[in-house]
Amino acid sequence: MQKIFDTHLHLWNLQECPISWVNSYKELNQNFDFNQAIKEYKDFEFLGAMYVETNSDNKDKEALFALKLKKLYGLKLCLADLKHKEEICAFREVMHTSFKGAKRLFEADFKEFMKILEKAKIVFEACLKNSELTFLEKFLSENLNLKVVLDHMGSPDINCFDGYKKDLQRLKKFSNFYIKLSSPDHFSMQTSQEFIFELFSFLKENFSEDRFLFGSNYPVSKLSPNKWANLILKSEVFENLDAIFYQNALKIYKGG
Repeated sequence: MQKIFDTHLHLWNLQECPISWVNSYKELNQNFDFNQAIKEYKDFEFLGAMYVETNSDNKDKEALFALKLKKLYGLKLCLADLKHKEEICAFREVMHTSFKGAKRLFEADFKEFMKILEKAKIVFEACLKNSELTFLEKFLSENLNLKVVLDHMGSPDINCFDGYKKDLQRLKKFSNFYIKLSSPDHFSMQTSQEFIFELFSFLKENFSEDRFLFGSNYPVSKLSPNKWANLILKSEVFENLDAIFYQNALKIYKGG
C-alpha cells in the first residue's frame, strides 16, 4: 500500500472559527474534522498531513484552532500569520481571491514577511490565479533563498494551457521552487482525465521529481483525496512515487 502525506489539508469548526466564504457553498458550510478526513485515504497508508490555513475571518482564532489540532494529531501547520512562527513550517496568504492579487507579492510589508520566512526556514505557499503566474518569475528572482511551493500546480485551465506552460517553463530555473500536486478548486469528475494526464506529463518533462509534493485540497476540492491520489497513480507519469507522495514533503516542511 502506497504511503501518503497530505501537504494540503483544510479542516474547520465554524463555531470556533468563522469562515464567511463557505456560506456560498452548501457542501462546505459544515464542520470538517481530522477523524472524518482520514477516512478519505482508504487505498493508502496515511502518514500524516499539513493543516493549511482556510482564509478564515479571524486569523487569531484560526491559529488557536490549528495549534490544538497540531497537539492532538501531530499535524504540521501552514498559517496566515507569523505570530506563532516557531510552531509552523509554512506560511500562506491567499491571493487568488483578493483584490490586490499577486501584486501583493511586491508590497513593502509582504517583502518583510518573506525575509522573516527565509531566516526562519519557513516555506512560502504561493496561492495565485492562473492568470497571474507571470508575477512569480520576478518574485522568485528576488527571493532566491526562500523555499516557495506553488499550490494546486498554479490552477491550470484547459482553455489557456499554452500560456500556463510558458509561465511554468520560466520558473524551472529556480532551485527552491516546488510544485504541489494538489487538486485545483475547479477540478471535478467532469474534468478531462486526458487533460489531467497531459498536465502531469508536462510537469514531469520540465521539473525533476524532487520538486513535486502530493496534496489533496480536502474538502475544497471536488475530487476526494483517494480519487485524486489514484489519478496520479493511474497516469503512470511519475516514477518515484514515494518521493512525490511523502518523502519530498518531509524533507521540505521541517519547521514547527
